[in-house]
Amino acid sequence: MPEKKPVTAENSVGIDLGIEKFAILSDGIAVENPRFIKRVEKRIKKLQKQISRKKKGSKNYEKQKIRIQKKYRKLRNLRDDFHDKVSTAIAKRYDTIFIEDLNVRGMQRNHHLARSITDVSFYSFKEKLKWKADRYGKNLIEIGRFDPSSKLCSRCGNIKKDLKLSDRVYSCDACGLTIDRDYNASLDIRKIGLVKVGLVPPEFTPVEIATSGLDGIYPYRQMSVGESGRSEASAEE
Repeated sequence: MPEKKPVTAENSVGIDLGIEKFAILSDGIAVENPRFIKRVEKRIKKLQKQISRKKKGSKNYEKQKIRIQKKYRKLRNLRDDFHDKVSTAIAKRYDTIFIEDLNVRGMQRNHHLARSITDVSFYSFKEKLKWKADRYGKNLIEIGRFDPSSKLCSRCGNIKKDLKLSDRVYSCDACGLTIDRDYNASLDIRKIGLVKVGLVPPEFTPVEIATSGLDGIYPYRQMSVGESGRSEASAEE
């Protein structure tokens, strides 16, 4: 394996993995979700319906079983090829890659998302990306899964506590920033990563970090600017 490139802010990128878009990069590049299951599921359902009418153990049953297995193999190959091409392109382009440590098992417990998460296969992609980063001498750094990348405003650092999974646009209550939710998260992932490797100084003092409720996670205020102002006013009274 080649020697690793130095970790710098210049040629670095934050990546937010998702379902609407497979990946959003902090430089604005979006990778579409190919939705492989949707492309082959009709054929698989038809084959499964046909096999249910055949006698188990018969030659026709075994032939049909092989046809179904081939379709699932094709699905795996399509996904692997996609992951391979995307991970190669990213590893070649950037020297330092920041990505979130996702709780994939926890996400799959949500029955509304389980199928889509299985389709995109985040874990498989991350493993390929790690291997490609090593192969090309690049740095892949994961931020913590509890870092508030989605709820954090990439402009002012305010945390939007009431952000829902269905909210596709991030609107900051403090500074008024309106931005695509996933793009905002990718900017935050890069910023969090740069802070953690010591390339970007924290924006607040140690006292503010400790009182924010995020000590040891990420040095940004958990309290919004509006809430902070009200708290200070009440303290003065």
